[in-house]
Amino acid sequence: MGDKKTLENLLQFYVYDFTEFTGTDLNDDGRFGAMPDFDAYWTSGELYQPFLIKANNKTAGFVFVKNYDSKTARRHVLDHFFVLRKYRSQGVGRRAANCIFRWSPGEWGLSQLENNLPAQQFWIKIITEVTSGNFKDEYRNGKRIQTFKV
Repeated sequence: MGDKKTLENLLQFYVYDFTEFTGTDLNDDGRFGAMPDFDAYWTSGELYQPFLIKANNKTAGFVFVKNYDSKTARRHVLDHFFVLRKYRSQGVGRRAANCIFRWSPGEWGLSQLENNLPAQQFWIKIITEVTSGNFKDEYRNGKRIQTFKV
């Protein structure tokens, strides 16, 4: 599980990276606003789970996963995924994604903003590898959404 303060700090870099696609502005205090459900990751038991990504024992990013139980299966949503620029294109994100999917096999879903082409390319490649190409890929409400089983 991730350290709350460390993840809270990393979220500033995450939101900053997304300003390219969202146009989000800083608050008057020079920081980006808090993630609305951030505290739930520490108060909801196994329903919300935060993870730090490490590379060479250094903090390299994070993963936030939401879990939903249905009558037939547990579904996981990879809600937020971030790798610091320093560690991109080095396989850190790929290894982290594979670890998360192996950590909890079952039904998975994730999405990217429709205008975030680099994220779409990354996830289509990863999901294709993990599922041998057996996944659903659709566009809805300004997002590209993938669902699959691992």
